[in-house]
Amino acid sequence: MGTHTEKGRPRVTDVHDLVRDLLDAEPRLAPVYREHLADNVELLIHVLLGDVTRWLRQNGPAAAVLAVLERHLAGGDSDVQNAIAASFVENLEPDDATIHQALGPGLRAELQRQERWTPLDLDQPT
Repeated sequence: MGTHTEKGRPRVTDVHDLVRDLLDAEPRLAPVYREHLADNVELLIHVLLGDVTRWLRQNGPAAAVLAVLERHLAGGDSDVQNAIAASFVENLEPDDATIHQALGPGLRAELQRQERWTPLDLDQPT
C-alpha cells in the first residue's frame, strides 16, 4: 500500500498497484478479479472498475475499497486517474446515494465535476 521512492516521497501508482491494493483491501473482490481475467484474458482496468462499481452496488459502500480508490485518484498516474474517473465515478448512478455519501473528498469532487459538465455548444462562437 504505502509505496515510496528511495527518498521517502510517495511514488506515482499504476494500474497494477491499484488492482493489488483493491484486492488487499477487500479480499471479497478476488472472485470479481478472477472472473474478469477469465472473461478478458488480460487486465482491462476500465472494465474491471465497472465490475467493482457493480460489486459496491450489491455489497454496499465498502470503506476500504473507496479508500483505495481515493488514494489512487490522488496519487495515481494518468491511466489510473482516468480509469477511476471514467469507469468508477462516471458509472455511479444518481440512486447510488449510499455510495455517494461514502465517497472521500477527491472522489466526491470528481463526481461533482462530472455532474456539472455540459457539452460544448458547437454553434456558439468561441
